[in-house]
Amino acid sequence: MARVVRTMFKDADGFPLIGTTRRCLLGVRPIGANPDVELDPPGDVNGDVICNDKGLSVVADWRTLQGFQIPEHLDDGHNGASGKNMAVYVHGNGTGPFAEGFVAAGLEMVFKQGCVIAGVIRPIATIPLAQFQADLQATRPNWVVDES
Repeated sequence: MARVVRTMFKDADGFPLIGTTRRCLLGVRPIGANPDVELDPPGDVNGDVICNDKGLSVVADWRTLQGFQIPEHLDDGHNGASGKNMAVYVHGNGTGPFAEGFVAAGLEMVFKQGCVIAGVIRPIATIPLAQFQADLQATRPNWVVDES
């Protein structure tokens, strides 16, 4: 399985915090400034997520992220790490190269346009937003802290 990395806020139980309102959560922002997905009809949270190049952002290595996305305890004096109550999570036992493909039931990872070190987890087909959020949330137990 490919190594898929995402920094997220930690819940009290150590798993990723689920949410839809800001970055660094397990879930996507469907509306507002810079939404993570495109909806049909546009802006309708009861609509469908269009299967395109948008979704839950992931990377090959947390070291490529902006400072606010890096857990503060990983500050090396140069990376500007300032993420409070965050951890670096890896999906499953991902040890393979960062590659496009299956992530979980109904979900796949594709590269961001023109990039091979960042991608998105998206639905494999156009589905209702509520189903996409539920599919992402179902992966919660499979994200493990791995700051290597």
